[in-house]
Amino acid sequence: MIKEILDEWDFYYEKSEEIVTPVVLPHNPVNVDLDGNNHWQGLCYYRRTISSKNLPEDQIYKLFFGGAMHTAVIRIDDTFVAVHEGGYLPFEVDITSWLQDEEEHELLVQLDNRDNPDIAPGKELDELDFCWYGGLYRQVELRSYPLIHITESTTANKIAGGGVFVRTLSVNEEQVSVEAKIHIENHSISSRKIQVISEIMDNDANIQAASRVISIEANCDSHEVFKHFWKHPKLWDLDTPNLYTFRVILKEVTTGKTLEIREERFGVRSIKISRSRGLLLNGKRIRPRGTNRHQDHPWVGYAVLEKADRRDAIRIKSTGFDYVRLSHYPQSPAFLDACDELGILVMNCIPGWQFYGESKFQENCYDVARKLVRRDRNHPCIILWELSLNETPMPEAFMERMREIGHEEYPGDQMYTCGWMDAYDVFIHSRQHEQIHTWENGDKALVVAEYGDWEYYASNEGFDQKKGLGLLDPVKNSRALRGDGEQALKQQAANFTEALADTLSCPAVTCGQWGMFDYPRGYEPHRATCGVMDIFRLPKYGFYFYQSQRSVKHGSDGRIKGAMVFIATNWNNESSKNITVFTNTEIVELYLNGELLGKMQPPKDSVLPHPPHEMTLDAFVSGTLKTVGYIDGKPVAEHSVTTAGEPESIQVEVDTKGVEIGAEQDLFFVHAKLLDAQGNLCVQVLPTDVTLTVPEGLVCVSPSKMQTEAGVASFLIRKEKGVLPDEMTINAQLNSL
Repeated sequence: MIKEILDEWDFYYEKSEEIVTPVVLPHNPVNVDLDGNNHWQGLCYYRRTISSKNLPEDQIYKLFFGGAMHTAVIRIDDTFVAVHEGGYLPFEVDITSWLQDEEEHELLVQLDNRDNPDIAPGKELDELDFCWYGGLYRQVELRSYPLIHITESTTANKIAGGGVFVRTLSVNEEQVSVEAKIHIENHSISSRKIQVISEIMDNDANIQAASRVISIEANCDSHEVFKHFWKHPKLWDLDTPNLYTFRVILKEVTTGKTLEIREERFGVRSIKISRSRGLLLNGKRIRPRGTNRHQDHPWVGYAVLEKADRRDAIRIKSTGFDYVRLSHYPQSPAFLDACDELGILVMNCIPGWQFYGESKFQENCYDVARKLVRRDRNHPCIILWELSLNETPMPEAFMERMREIGHEEYPGDQMYTCGWMDAYDVFIHSRQHEQIHTWENGDKALVVAEYGDWEYYASNEGFDQKKGLGLLDPVKNSRALRGDGEQALKQQAANFTEALADTLSCPAVTCGQWGMFDYPRGYEPHRATCGVMDIFRLPKYGFYFYQSQRSVKHGSDGRIKGAMVFIATNWNNESSKNITVFTNTEIVELYLNGELLGKMQPPKDSVLPHPPHEMTLDAFVSGTLKTVGYIDGKPVAEHSVTTAGEPESIQVEVDTKGVEIGAEQDLFFVHAKLLDAQGNLCVQVLPTDVTLTVPEGLVCVSPSKMQTEAGVASFLIRKEKGVLPDEMTINAQLNSL
């Protein structure tokens, strides 16, 4: 298979064909504001030419759409070609018959993202707790397949088949058994003899290989199954997420010509999940802490580039989380790739939120469930499949069918379906529903899907999301912007501390804090600010609380391994005298302007791995608070906070999270920080305009003028392909400096 990326298009809205804008994919039809208030819904169009000149005749040509929201109609030269419903998963369209004449053709994609009760999530956007956006928000490819080729897993329409399916049959530290299933189609006019070569590689070294010669009749297909065994496998786990590559090669026997080479990454691991034994990864019981993630980024919505997805995965791992629930829809394959590489366990989800539709909606849900498993089944990071409509009453027959689909598509003992009603392999529930300590059903496992936000925000009884009735005391909830100040951020972290301790004392095998990043929603004019990071991916105090819960010996990829200490204060005249310190060390010394104030030790009776340290001071004194963390009597970490003066300079930081900016397209945040003369962040400064200037080849997706929040103005930058990093000079200007 050969791929040509179709990233350059002309874009226009319905009835506005005379106003055409050149765009580069991924693309969102509208730059939504930070709170999601200016959504656009309707028909829009993507148009470009495709050429059949000099194309080989003995090929199958298909358009591959990675994500198109949500109903796509494809036309070539104004002739209908295909329609596809559903915005979260990929699809293919065969256009071979249009590419036979050595001519150029106009390709037109019409997209409709209006409310549709037949297409999951089904609920109207202005009543939904997240946003689905629109456009061609993932890659589009023109794929060229030889007449005999390996199919695409999501579109082959084969139960537990299609494409390449690699699954571990049995594994321990001594040996492993892996099954590889390859689906091959013959579109030629005659029977053909094909050599199928199956290889397992570790860092490009071939450790297992097998082959066979098969005959495939004209216009027929075949599933070929290979079993591989080898000794002393490198297991995939949270700290050492080892990956293998499966390679399949198709060769024509009579000529020896290589027809196709396909590679799939996979990991060797086993999971078992039960109430009595917990979550076993490779036979060892673990109790990972996790979070929930929405994939959208400010302004661009779902139109996120692969490196930006990877940076989000790094942020999750760096917070101290080893598990993430992809609420409430299928997310980017690039994000799953990063979870594979970093050692992050995943709950994979179908789209759904508080809505159950009629028969067509139900059939679409069945189809989405199948395609979700087919697309993502080779990822070792995925341990749970939420084939359930979130917080939605569902009939028993629907849930039973969804559970059956999961096990049909992924046979064996490594498929665990889950849902918020007790009809799946694993029961998932939220802390706000108040059953995490009382629910029990034999040896079925419990996962706390969400905690830390809603139980502090609103009562479950009498809540009206339109009128806002039933809200709890806003001073005590978990929703806080970074600019809301120290007290609000400390309250959020305190809620997370209390809620995590509660989930750790219940029989759940894992739990997911709500949520990782602030995000806009459909039903409310203000973004949800319950994230441990804000919408610009800047940390709040809660980030450091969760980071402190990880052992000093535990970490992956060298990103957070080791000791840490953090003082949750701005240390100015508005700061609380009750000092909270997050740390994974044993004892903390607290200093003020070099004078030792005392030693801080955590409470002895907490279920938390590392409960916060607390100390109350007599008074605020301007200067520097410093903490030093000790293990076995040795200083291993320190952190200090200094009372900030007036801003004297701006420091520009490009937030790459260690993911290199190369010559290809990229999407990243830039933060302009107001610093005083000593380099301290001026969090106390009132919102102030900062203007960012970028060179040619960089585009400010955000407005180029942004206000500071707690001393930082954040921008989202898109880098066009071909621009090299050493050509980038980004400047920020504050008018008053």
